[in-house]
Amino acid sequence: MSLTRLEIAHVRNITQAEVALIPGVNLLFGENGSGKTSVLEAVYCLGSARTYRNNSVNPLISTNHPSCLVRGTVQAESGNHNIGVSRSRDGNREIRVDGQAVKKATELAALLPTLIIGPDTVNLLLGPPSIRRRFLNWGVFHVEPSFTATWNDANRCLRQRNELLRRGAGDAELAPWTRSLVSHAELLDQLREGYMERYVPLFQALCQDLMELQQVTCEYRKGWGNEKSLTEDYEADLSLDRKRGYTQRGFQRADVRIRVAGEAAAEVCSRGELKLIAWALTLAQGNLLDDYSKDKLIYLVDDMASELDARHQQMICKHLVATGNQVIATGIDRENLERTWHADQPGLFHVEHGSVTAEESMNDR
Repeated sequence: MSLTRLEIAHVRNITQAEVALIPGVNLLFGENGSGKTSVLEAVYCLGSARTYRNNSVNPLISTNHPSCLVRGTVQAESGNHNIGVSRSRDGNREIRVDGQAVKKATELAALLPTLIIGPDTVNLLLGPPSIRRRFLNWGVFHVEPSFTATWNDANRCLRQRNELLRRGAGDAELAPWTRSLVSHAELLDQLREGYMERYVPLFQALCQDLMELQQVTCEYRKGWGNEKSLTEDYEADLSLDRKRGYTQRGFQRADVRIRVAGEAAAEVCSRGELKLIAWALTLAQGNLLDDYSKDKLIYLVDDMASELDARHQQMICKHLVATGNQVIATGIDRENLERTWHADQPGLFHVEHGSVTAEESMNDR
């Protein structure tokens, strides 16, 4: 899978741009604030219908414009697909796949799996559990076909139970929704746990390869205790759940904990080590997806030179090029960007004041 054509309209400081990408490594260079990261954000939006920088869509849309639009052509095993996403300031969105309106963004995610690696990736370790849950769910979604239905069922039961708790419903009305929630939560836990069993060895291997870190562990926390069943926990928590008006434990409280030599990585590692661990977390997801899917994914790599030293930059680039996946990477200095990636005939683009222009690579001369 690769994104061969990208059209951007009114995304941050990009008023209008059309980019013809190659299946391999694509390099975007330009000064800070030129729009390089906006291109990456547009690609991410095309595969998810949202932004990766924050929860609000408004900053994604160019100033003084009511909406933004991103369209592209995806070349996949199943053939070429034209996809598009429009977002407006009032919260409305429109998703189209091959000319047909689509309600759920999961159809985009299946066609255009995208991993972002950049300055915010370290939040996998420093941020709240919600970031790690989203990270975990992304991985399970792409390797477990039953995840989406199970996830939707579990969330429907959780919303209903919380609504009943808020309005003080009796036990007879609450009990069937609690039983259904337990059933779907346990299925979701099995999918997550199975995924992590396959994922952790890949992550640990990358930690050792990238930074010779051998005492790193990645532990999945399901969101409730191991001593009792979820049913027993809900029975014990019922009084407090009623008082607070929501379900305290369950799949919605899951987390992934990273430890080094038995201590929380965020507490014992340097900032540089945390960045490398976070990048290894993301790269391992890509490695696992490569094992399960004929189609490839896209890596969006934002300003690696400001995040890692030269040696680790070279190691990451070598790893990504070897995967055969499509890469879109940004940097300030053109020569350093080409030298660091050392890719055979990369796509090269100059970004300036929101305009994107194809350039000839030094390797083509």
